[in-house]
Amino acid sequence: MKAIGWIFVIIGGLSLIGSIAGGNSAFGPLFWLGLGITLLCLANRKKDNEDENKNVE
Repeated sequence: MKAIGWIFVIIGGLSLIGSIAGGNSAFGPLFWLGLGITLLCLANRKKDNEDENKNVE
């Protein structure tokens, strides 16, 4: 999930730059950028929960 998140962030960021430079709508690139950031946050939260569960046992 973390690798896909980084891919979406990179694609969304590059698309956002292109859409701003070309004068097109930025809705699509912002969607992919937001999705990538969300996936990265979820992956980090999952890792933190797993680390916390290891410390409890």
